[in-house]
Amino acid sequence: MKLRLAAIALMVVGVGAVALAIVGPSFGASAASQYITSPVSSGTVSAQSVATGTIAASTVYGLKFGATPDIVSSASTTSGAGGTTSSSSSTSSNSSGSLTWPVQTVPVTVGQSVTKGQTLATADATAAQLQLTTAQANLATAQAKLTSDQSGLDSISLAQAKNQLSQAYNSYQQSIANRNNTNQQNALKLSQAQAAVTDAQNKLAADQAANPPVSAQTIAADQQALAQAQQSLQSTQLQVNQSNQQAAQQVTNSSLSYQAAQLQYQSKTAPASSSVILADQSAVAAAQEAVTNAQAAVNAATITAPADGLIIAVNLLPGVNAPSSYAIEESVGPMVASASFSETDVTKLKVGQTATVSVTAASASVPGTLTEIVPVASTSGGSSSVATYSVTVTLTNPPSSVLAGMSATVTVTTASVQNVLRVPATALSGSATSGYTVEVLNGATTSSVAVQVGLVTTSYAQITSGLSEGEQVVVGTTSSRTGSNTTGGGVNLGGLGGLGGGTGGGRFNGTGQ
Repeated sequence: MKLRLAAIALMVVGVGAVALAIVGPSFGASAASQYITSPVSSGTVSAQSVATGTIAASTVYGLKFGATPDIVSSASTTSGAGGTTSSSSSTSSNSSGSLTWPVQTVPVTVGQSVTKGQTLATADATAAQLQLTTAQANLATAQAKLTSDQSGLDSISLAQAKNQLSQAYNSYQQSIANRNNTNQQNALKLSQAQAAVTDAQNKLAADQAANPPVSAQTIAADQQALAQAQQSLQSTQLQVNQSNQQAAQQVTNSSLSYQAAQLQYQSKTAPASSSVILADQSAVAAAQEAVTNAQAAVNAATITAPADGLIIAVNLLPGVNAPSSYAIEESVGPMVASASFSETDVTKLKVGQTATVSVTAASASVPGTLTEIVPVASTSGGSSSVATYSVTVTLTNPPSSVLAGMSATVTVTTASVQNVLRVPATALSGSATSGYTVEVLNGATTSSVAVQVGLVTTSYAQITSGLSEGEQVVVGTTSSRTGSNTTGGGVNLGGLGGLGGGTGGGRFNGTGQ
């Protein structure tokens, strides 16, 4: 019987982490009920919330040739879904997407630890260098146009523009002179043709009036000469009209050319409008961005580690072209544990609270700090479920055996007081509204004492007044019974309903230190 009662006392010590004593008559077969007591002690009272979760790297970078590092996944998130954010493709904004990258060297392997700036892979940058040269030429052209539009024509271009205008003017003046000369020449030809007709008419008239009369053969010859002169006059008139029209058309054409030359000269010498300058500046900016991206692509022909970390994927081989997807992936930053806490527990959590992360697979218990609470539920509570919220704990110096993807138990200390008087929570009777009392053992008798409490957990209660250190408080009773064949005993732990309070599901579990 004595051994059984001693075993019960040890069991209670293990659950409540308190020192218990059994006080009363001897442990004989006919013993009456006995008190289980615990001394009022000085120590720590802590409340904790517990949840299960998963270990992960705080950040995973995706690396590829010709591109800046991308964040493939991150433990930080602002999504109501909780957990980690991730991306399966590059978001780099540069012009290297169409380039081919023949891989030259890959000096790292999966699982290798690397330092910031360490070379992870190299590739032939010939295609990227050609793209950079083209982009630089386009930038020079855009800059030259902007400079020209802002400052106007240089001396050579201005002289050329003046020369072109002068040539157009001279051509116009020459066409006028040519027209005048043509008109004069044509007037002389027409006058001569008309005189020839007059002379023929006069000769015919004279021969017809001659006395004695001339022969009929002479008259016929005069008439034929007159007809020829008249026909020549008509032909000359047509030629003169056509020639004058051509000369006039040449003047019109040269006049139009001169006007066009004047407009072109004004266009070349007039200052550029604000819209033209803005367009030029936009073109220069676009060309500069293309050069920047092309230069970045050339620089990125060597992939380097963006930070200290661990290589978790290598997707390329020397001698072949690199894939368009991520060539190498690196996990960086401190390890974190992501866990989902119930809606009743999350209200007690705050960023900065201390935590302990137990990783069974690695046989490790790692300290940490709560660094993020997602304020939107990751699962919605319904008639048969409780809403949960994603919480991130950053681990402090975890051992190398703790790997991403391992399951973990996250215990967050939500409240703690040190160097205070405390009693087992089972010693309390009453409630927050009616007040609390404890049974204090004085020799063989007990007395009810009203107490003021502070932090109360499932294991300990902080006593702020009413008790002194060393006093014995009753936490339960034992009773013995004797049967015909067996002898047994019972334990009754009173107060707040025993020393229950498991460590799962985000429920409070008080611990004493």
